[in-house]
Amino acid sequence: MTESDSADTSFRRSPWPIAAIGLGLLAMLLAGLSFYLVDRLATPANDSADVGFVRDMSVHHAQAVEMANIAYRRTEDPEIARIALDIATTQQFQIGMMTGWLDIWGRTVSSDLPLMGWMGNFDMTLPSPPPGLDDPPAGMDMGAMDHSATPAAGNSKTPIMPGMATQSQVDELQTLPPAQMDIRFLQLMIRHHQGGVMMAHAALEKAEDEHVRNFAQQVIDTQDAEIATMLAMLDDRMATAATPVASPVAATPVAPAIGTPVSATPVSAGT
Repeated sequence: MTESDSADTSFRRSPWPIAAIGLGLLAMLLAGLSFYLVDRLATPANDSADVGFVRDMSVHHAQAVEMANIAYRRTEDPEIARIALDIATTQQFQIGMMTGWLDIWGRTVSSDLPLMGWMGNFDMTLPSPPPGLDDPPAGMDMGAMDHSATPAAGNSKTPIMPGMATQSQVDELQTLPPAQMDIRFLQLMIRHHQGGVMMAHAALEKAEDEHVRNFAQQVIDTQDAEIATMLAMLDDRMATAATPVASPVAATPVAPAIGTPVSATPVSAGT
């Protein structure tokens, strides 16, 4: 075989891999198209748990991003700045992802449907609040929440979803001294995560879309880990906080140590 024959043979063989690549691309295109059509046929209903969870978690996330941005901007503590940045960037990305799902499903981001209505009779009891946080606020409990509220009610002094802070609590992060703000941020964000985890558990139980269920599990795994981290951070900062505890009770005289003459620690008769 001459060199030119070899070249001709090579040329004649080359269309086969090109055709194979073309068929592969066509198969991928058809697979993607069929996946899209199946997804469209299986679009969750407007009042489904899938759509309700995605809508409500977007609102829930938005407050976490707001609080984390405040903490990141005001804190003087590198650890607080780090976790605040992680929360803000992660949850802002997830808001974008959830907005994309709603768009693909042909569902609006906002709705007149009641917040948490998709949860049905799911048990909304949260764990105990973190140390130092008075919860629920001013004599209210989860049952007292206005479950007919919509995201437009976000300026209310009442939390509109589990774990969410009141607007006055969010505003407080803007005015507290940095060290006190760090503690309050951790308290509010731990509680916020506890509510988010509870909502994600409800989605695992009630949602049908695989992507939504996988995301709900991701929320549980990530936020449970962050709760543990923030609880440890909170304990450290509360233990070292330079905030003396006032007490109206007079100090009790300390008994002298064993072997110490009583006269060495005289006690005034007026004490």
